[in-house]
Amino acid sequence: MKAIRIHQFGDAGTLKLEDIPALAISDDQMLILVHDAGVNPIDWKIRQGYVKQSTPNPFPLTIGQDFAGEVTDLGTAIQHFRKGDRVFGFAHGAYAEYVAAPESTVATIPASMDYATAAALPTAGLTALQAIRDFIHAAPGMTILIHGAAGGVGSFAIQIAKAFGANVIGTATGDDVGYLNSLGVTDVIDYTRERFEDKARNVDGVLDLVGGDTLTRSYAVIKKGGLLVTTVGQIDEARAKQAGIHAAHIAMNKNAADLVELASMVANGSVKPRMAQSMPLSDAKKAQELSQNGGLHGKVILKVA
Repeated sequence: MKAIRIHQFGDAGTLKLEDIPALAISDDQMLILVHDAGVNPIDWKIRQGYVKQSTPNPFPLTIGQDFAGEVTDLGTAIQHFRKGDRVFGFAHGAYAEYVAAPESTVATIPASMDYATAAALPTAGLTALQAIRDFIHAAPGMTILIHGAAGGVGSFAIQIAKAFGANVIGTATGDDVGYLNSLGVTDVIDYTRERFEDKARNVDGVLDLVGGDTLTRSYAVIKKGGLLVTTVGQIDEARAKQAGIHAAHIAMNKNAADLVELASMVANGSVKPRMAQSMPLSDAKKAQELSQNGGLHGKVILKVA
């Protein structure tokens, strides 16, 4: 089968399209024919070795973790899926013609959803869902400030927060301002022209997807008892205590139940992934460079089958 692999850490030039042996599955895994794979920042961070201490992997390493495809074989312990089922979720090495995945990180694709849309959901969608639902606890009447609101996680977070009844303030610039307006963001702050502190005061929660100075300045705009969640920065416990708020750095938890919930929100129209473009698996180098260099408006999808 064909797969995109690396034999060492480095730039996008290390990505190679190779023929590799067919995958063997264990009793608790399914073999899945990949139709589409989603490209995420974590993919190129793994490629460059940024997370080699926390997620060590032997070379050669097949890249990617978000996929959508069709079940072609089942381990003996699989209970809830059948051959031919359309599924999506997480697997090691999703930039490939086949993946092996356990039931715990896979969900059924709703009948109304295509493979590309499903492949766009797992990493960014679950990060947003868990941040908004489990940490900020979005509810009617709340106001949530989202930094990096037009990005992959941010665009999901806006829509999920609104689905839970919350009001959203978002930071963005350029063409992304119009996109946030189209999502019904209560107030869009162009961070190149104005300071968010001048428009966002006493908010119930902040979701920080930017880090750095943006995170540092966010403590002061949250009301006492409010919540600050970041995916990219380190929490200053002393500052949080002084501000009288709760603060946490979070990492996404891969699980099937949340994939089901997110897919349902997409199927009912309350959430829509922001799509940029699709390209063949052989263009993985270009896809990762687009993701890494920024300037994209939406998700890049690799078409595999």
